[in-house]
Amino acid sequence: FFASYFPCDCTAAASTAERHLSRRGRQQRGTVFASYSTFTYSSIMTTTGPRRAAGALAALVLLGGDGSDGFATPSSRRCRGPSHVSRTVTASLLRSTVAPTEEPASTDMTPMDEEQTGKSLTQRIMESTSSAGQAGGAGGSSTWDAFLRTEANWSRLKDFEGFDYDSMTSLPPSARHSSIPKPPQFVTDDGSQGSERCWSKLRAHAEDSTPLDYDVVVCGGTLGIFIALALQIKGLNVAVIEAGKLQGREQEWNISMKELEELVDLGVLTEEIIDEAVSTEFPGCRSGFKNSEVTPLEGGYFENGVGYECFTPGVLNLGVSPSVLINSVAERFLERGGAVLEGTPLKGICISDSIGAAVDMGDRDEPVTAKLVLDCMGNASPISRQQRYGRKPDGVCAVVGSCAGGYEKESNLLGDIIYTNNEIQDKGPNGKLQYFWEAFPVGIGRNGNEPGSSDVKTTYMFTYMDAEKDRPSLTTLMDDYWEQLPIYQPSIQDVERDLDVKRVLFAFFPTYTDSPLKPMWSRLLAVGDASGIQSPLSFGGFGALTRHLDRISGAISEAVENDLLHKSELGEINAYTPNLSAAWMFQKAMSIRMK
Repeated sequence: FFASYFPCDCTAAASTAERHLSRRGRQQRGTVFASYSTFTYSSIMTTTGPRRAAGALAALVLLGGDGSDGFATPSSRRCRGPSHVSRTVTASLLRSTVAPTEEPASTDMTPMDEEQTGKSLTQRIMESTSSAGQAGGAGGSSTWDAFLRTEANWSRLKDFEGFDYDSMTSLPPSARHSSIPKPPQFVTDDGSQGSERCWSKLRAHAEDSTPLDYDVVVCGGTLGIFIALALQIKGLNVAVIEAGKLQGREQEWNISMKELEELVDLGVLTEEIIDEAVSTEFPGCRSGFKNSEVTPLEGGYFENGVGYECFTPGVLNLGVSPSVLINSVAERFLERGGAVLEGTPLKGICISDSIGAAVDMGDRDEPVTAKLVLDCMGNASPISRQQRYGRKPDGVCAVVGSCAGGYEKESNLLGDIIYTNNEIQDKGPNGKLQYFWEAFPVGIGRNGNEPGSSDVKTTYMFTYMDAEKDRPSLTTLMDDYWEQLPIYQPSIQDVERDLDVKRVLFAFFPTYTDSPLKPMWSRLLAVGDASGIQSPLSFGGFGALTRHLDRISGAISEAVENDLLHKSELGEINAYTPNLSAAWMFQKAMSIRMK
């Protein structure tokens, strides 16, 4: 069979066949049945009832309180659609030691087989997927090495003990913690610190009365290119600085048509760009709070004993290609005279209240000066890290998932947002968690692809919690995802055999109650996820930026034109937003404290 597909290398084909058959033999070693107790409703359901809980969250989504993910799905590649083999769900996922039910074709194990047996399910799946199309930012990289790095970062965050650095510096030296280092000085307004080249260029501008290089410099181009174009359209001279290459990821962003049309009104997009970028369209998404996977479900918990679900039409029902959007917006930005500096990692920012800001791009490049710098580098921005030095997040949204083919085509018609179908998970010493699901079909409703024609979808499992030291690892969440996915998607029985996984997705998103973040320096403003303006219920990203783009771009334009760039004046742009406070109440209601 394999030799017929790879006639040029029969030796390799035979080896591949042997590994395939040996793995199938190992996969069929017994079954373990997992029992699930009845659902224990979290406090949001206990206090308000399942009908009001789901209805309130759906209303919050419709009102724009929830953000679109930075994750999604490949827009170009299509799966080969492996056949579905009826088989009892194996909860142990290759870990059972029961004798095989049938004799494998070959009992000899190759060195690769022996190596595979020592790898986790997640590692095996991730190492079998393509590493093409990797990008920076949360969810941008899906390799095994990237997962290990994210896991290490999560462990460091949990182990970190927060402190109030500002209050400690006011104490006498004898009362301070000597082990606490000073915060990193990525941004400085002290002329004795930072890059001398930056300060020299700022002084030269002042002495020679020469204009600064740009009106606005946007740091972070993947999402920053959208606000850069909006400002360029308003007549400002704008530059975008991107550490890597300015390109979209090989995955769809999910958003609503209303939000895309707002970008058309701003002149950032055109109807033609939208038609080219949208590759998936479906009616809408389901929200639900249920104690088991019963679909469809009618009535409320007191009528059916299961829970409640509702449908939200037109919400996050479009899958758009980031590469098409970003390339199109970048072209329009350059045509209007904007500048894009790619492959340019930032080293720091020096700020003079009276002159301007200078961006340090290392010894090889001359510093760039501007009236205003925008931080669009996401929740891992070195600027926001410096400002929040010593702070531990007030909450975390941890998410794992995958984009894969192999699902039932006929039922791959709608999406899910904030959907739960099981009880609170008791992780023992690691606390309790309530898992929620999100899913989006891929490749239907556009370009001649009729509903029911695609077996590809993206599924996420996420949970809300704090960053206490004993919280579970991302590996634990990933294991739970693979185990519970067949319950959520009954057309899948064995995830490793039935799914053609394109990408494995994972991230954790820290959230802070003091959001949006007030400016700490003049001439510097955080926008998007860097400011914490995204809802604590969402993954942030594209939708969280676009929902505020009209208001923020207009306010920034006025601030630059009227020289209102002091930190107290810029603070009025990202003022208090009541919807974030409401979203925080939902987030806390859906998370379970450690103690």
